Amino acid sequence: MEGKRVPQPETAAEAPKRLPVAGIIAAVLAALALGAALGLCLYAGGYDKIFPGVHVGPVDLGGRSRDQAQAMLETRMDQLTDPYTYTITADGRELGTYAPSQLGGYTNARELADQAWSVGREEGFAGFFTGGWAMARGLLGLTTELSPAILYDEKELEAAVADIAGDFDLAPLDGSWELTREGLFATKHQDGRALDREALAEAIMGSAGGEIDAAWSSLPAQPLDLDAMAAGLSAEATPARYDTETGQVVDGTVGVSLDVEAARLALDAALNGETLQLPAQVTFPAVTAEELEEVLFRDLLSTCTTKVTGTSTRKSNVKLSGQAVNGTILNDGDVFDYNQVVGKRTEERGYGPAPSYINGETVDSIGGGICQTSSTIYLATLLANLEIVERYAHRYAPSYITLGMDATVSWGGPEFRFRNNTGYPIRLDVSYENSEITVKIYGTKTDDTYVKMTREILSSSGYETEYVETEDLAWGTQEQKQSGYTGYEVQSYRNVYDGDGNLISSQPEAKSSYKNRNEIVLVGIAGRPDGSTETGGGATDPGATDPGTDTPDTEPPGWLNP
Repeated sequence: MEGKRVPQPETAAEAPKRLPVAGIIAAVLAALALGAALGLCLYAGGYDKIFPGVHVGPVDLGGRSRDQAQAMLETRMDQLTDPYTYTITADGRELGTYAPSQLGGYTNARELADQAWSVGREEGFAGFFTGGWAMARGLLGLTTELSPAILYDEKELEAAVADIAGDFDLAPLDGSWELTREGLFATKHQDGRALDREALAEAIMGSAGGEIDAAWSSLPAQPLDLDAMAAGLSAEATPARYDTETGQVVDGTVGVSLDVEAARLALDAALNGETLQLPAQVTFPAVTAEELEEVLFRDLLSTCTTKVTGTSTRKSNVKLSGQAVNGTILNDGDVFDYNQVVGKRTEERGYGPAPSYINGETVDSIGGGICQTSSTIYLATLLANLEIVERYAHRYAPSYITLGMDATVSWGGPEFRFRNNTGYPIRLDVSYENSEITVKIYGTKTDDTYVKMTREILSSSGYETEYVETEDLAWGTQEQKQSGYTGYEVQSYRNVYDGDGNLISSQPEAKSSYKNRNEIVLVGIAGRPDGSTETGGGATDPGATDPGTDTPDTEPPGWLNP
């Protein structure tokens, strides 16, 4: 029987190996992706710019070098320094809203550019892949946002916080009272407050915007002690009196009859810091003419003494001019005019010739010496803090008084005048004794201030000695014809002090210009030995002065330096 041949199945060992199509594709894609990733990582590793998609605040720095990024950040710094604001409050009060730049905030463009550059660039093996990942993110349109770091200048922040505190701080107001012609007034105490500046500065530097409730502290004020105030008041008025301790004219006590309990209720109901009139009956003392007369010329306002040298005639002129001034009384606002008070210096009035300056030379003239009287009065008026109306310095520096404290006069000018501005009458007492002239100014002191005068020598110019031969002197003798003077530029200052010696004010008073003058020495040549070329012998004192010489009454005013 012929049968049908049936093919035998292949065994598993004999079947061919085949991969699914999907698997092949996946493998290929994976290989491509890996290759692409490796290529992107390799590309990123050699990329010399900031990776795409890197932003600092609103500024896109992708694709730029560090220097380019820094330059871009610097041009847009205002967008970086104020990314947020602070709203500052204290004690429930809003003190203002501020951007960082208003508080001393700033950013560092270079550091921000470096920070942007570092994105995707890590050290070591991991950096190979992070760089590729950063590149991929940027190419896919994804961004890496960097917040700019806000730094603060400590001094600017401190100043800004001080301004904020200035709007909040309140000095404590102690309770007080005041008595006026309108009545008795009291001010209720009010506590103060102070912002904690250091804590606020730390809070600003430690936060990124938002509301900051600043710490502060209360400054307690001292309430008015009504009982103590009432104990210090007198119900009866007393008249004006003379205070023996200070030597001042003081008002009498004011009579005050105060209802303490009613005052306490009124003060309790008042607002903190409020000033109100207290329920009190006030009586002021009357000031009579008799009482005012009792204080007239009571106080010695100043005194000044200078030594009088020179000829007996010069001393007589000084004494005579002082007698003319002695006893002069000036009411408040009156002007003392030296020439008008002393009068014209003539022989008929007892004045004699004494050394003075005419055209730079020393000659005798009627009234020589009277400038020492005016100079002594001038310094006394300065020490009494009186108002100087007109004063001029001498041509040459006089030796009888401190530089800058002299006052030259002459009939027809120059003038010396001052005004009584004390508020009370004053009296000039002038005395001459033992070749000294003393000026005392009496009046009424209203405070314990006093004056000290100082001066500054701005410049000086020396003099030379001129030797002049003369047949009028025997050989070997010398004679001083003219004394030498050093020239000076001097600035004087009026310094006012209180009773405790504290300087209240220092004001420039006057500038004085004194000319220099050469010394002239006559050298005798009469009887000089034949053939001798030497000058005569003898010695002089090159520093000799002429303290007794003064400005003559006939000197025209044009020569002087005010």
